[in-house]
Parts: sequence; structure tokens; C-alpha cells
Amino acid sequence: MGPSNEHSSDHRNNFDLLRLFAACQVMFSHAWNWLHLGDSLDGTSVFNLLFSAPGVAIFFVISGFLVTDSYIRSSSAASFFVKRSLRIFPALFVNIAIMELALLVTGGLHVTGILQYLSYFTVYILTAARIWAVYFTYEPYTMSGFYGASDLSGVLWTLTVELTFYLTLPTLLEIWRRWKRAGALVVAVAALGSWVMAQHFNITDKYNPFLSVTAGPTFWIFSMGVLARFYWHRVSKIFEGKLLWWLATHLAITWWVAGTSAAFISINNAAPVDAFRIAVLAGLVLSAAHSFPRPNLLRGQDLSYGIYLYHMLVMHTLIAIGWVGHWWLWIVEPVGTVALAALSWALIEQPAMKLRTSLVARRLSVA
Repeated sequence: MGPSNEHSSDHRNNFDLLRLFAACQVMFSHAWNWLHLGDSLDGTSVFNLLFSAPGVAIFFVISGFLVTDSYIRSSSAASFFVKRSLRIFPALFVNIAIMELALLVTGGLHVTGILQYLSYFTVYILTAARIWAVYFTYEPYTMSGFYGASDLSGVLWTLTVELTFYLTLPTLLEIWRRWKRAGALVVAVAALGSWVMAQHFNITDKYNPFLSVTAGPTFWIFSMGVLARFYWHRVSKIFEGKLLWWLATHLAITWWVAGTSAAFISINNAAPVDAFRIAVLAGLVLSAAHSFPRPNLLRGQDLSYGIYLYHMLVMHTLIAIGWVGHWWLWIVEPVGTVALAALSWALIEQPAMKLRTSLVARRLSVA
């Protein structure tokens, strides 16, 4: 679940606000479970609303739309990858370094050899997949120490999925550029295959640590944004200004499902009803992005990536201290997370984005 930080071609949309909403949904849903803040509210309307719009699915739909748009507008595949890398890796590097340092000073990380650890750290940074770093190098963690955990994040698997999506997308888009209908059909077939794959490989399957954290089992969610961008000139009227209709449809389906089973939408082993609900959610996201746009509402500040990166570090710290189950954690958790996200944005992400803009401008000047 990485940041897109691109805009559709007309720049008038609410995608930044939606990314912030998705990041907060992930943070609050994790606080609900990990900090035991919602034990008395399970099954209530608050629970149903919180878990009926999973932030991960929202991020994937937005990424499908905006990253496709970014590639189409990029001068080359190299330019596309440079832009994506400067948005993803600087903040990720600092985030992982801080988590590793926190484990080191609290007794949860034991480095037995510098070169061996550097190989582990490099794989971890490049893939965002600790499970791959451990598999290809070694396991430098113990479950002892202040945190009593070997992973202070647990959410970076969505970033690994995002990175593999970036690697897959150019091939599909080059096919689409040459043969529009055939390319769209390839994406649709790949989406169907992805949904079938999701029935067998998902993040809860410890026996498939590689496929489970790639775009393979989740491409069907990305594809909704990809296909919408392909045909936006034809389908935009279905979404623009139709926010209330899409919202009413989403809430009606959530209310009906909550009365029969559970409002929670699963992206793992997604049943047909879950796939349908995510499709409706994708429609709601695209409509919200293009209805009543307020492009300057956040004044250019994008804290969504920082919230995603740091909320579990804050949560693990609170758990290690022994602060769980208290109502005031609803305040402490987001305040601590937003503070770290603001620092990440000001010190790491924004300078990296300025560098990206400078490189693109320089390339255009040379051209």
C-alpha cells in the first residue's frame, strides 16, 4: 500500500484526501484490534462502517488509476521508475532503519556479522519484504527485548505488492498502447486469473511466502483502477458528480450484508460477494475523487504514506509499555502517528519529491 502522489490528467480530484482517509482507516482498524479498543463495539454500526471500506483495497484502486496515468504520461519507462523510486524508497529506508535501531537498542536484534546483516538490510529495503530478506539471508531477530516482537511493522507486505505491481504494469500498458482492445482484454483476463489465484495464495498462507506478497493475488483490485483509466473518457460520467448515489449503494450493501454475515470485506480468499463489494467500493472511490473536488484542501501536505509507515511502530510501542484497552489511546495513537508522519513528510518525502520534480524538469529542458 504505497503512495501514488500522481494526479489524473486534469489535476482536479480528491485523490490526496482519499489516500489520507485510507491510511487512517488502516490505522484505526489496527488500533481496534491490536490495542483492544473495539472489544465492546464489534458488530455495531461503527464496526460495520469502519471495516466496510478497507484502506488496502482503496489504496490499490487509487494506485491502479493514478500509476497507470503516471506511466502513460511518462516520457519513458526509466522516467516512470525514477519517479516511483524517489517516492517510495527514501521514506521506506528511514522507516526500516528506525525500526531496526529500535529493536537493536531494546534487545530484539542481534547482529552476528556486519556483511551478513547488510545483505539482509539491502533485500529488506529493496523489496519491503522482511520475509524475503530472512529467507535469502538470515534471521537477525529474537522475540526477546522490550518489544517482544521481531517485526515492528507487519504492514509492509502491501508495499511489496505495490512494487511488484509497478514492475508488472509497464508490460501490460505497452500491449495496450499498441493494441487498445487486446491490451484491455489482457488486463481483464489477468484480473480474472488474479482473483482465482487469490483463492489459493494470500497473506495468511505461510506456506506460500512469495506469491502471497506479490501483485498476483491482488491484481484484480488494481485492475479496476487500471481499466477505469483506460476508458475514463467514456466512463467518467458514471462517476463524476455521482458521489451520493455510489455512497448510498455502498451503505445499502453493507447494511444488507451485516444483517446476514459480516460487514468486513475480505481481500483474501475473496468470495464473489466480496469481489462485487470491492467493485462497488472502487466505484465509490472513483466517484469521490471526481465529485466536488477540493484540490487545495490539504495544501499540498501528504501524510498518508507516513501514517502507513509509522502507525504500527507507535502501536507496538504502546503495547510494549502495557497501554492497551484504554479509551484515550484513540487520541494517543493517531497523534503520535501523525507527528511521525509529519516529520517524514517534511524531512524525507517532500525533499525527495522536489528532487524528482527537478530531475523531470531538467530532462524536459535537455529534450
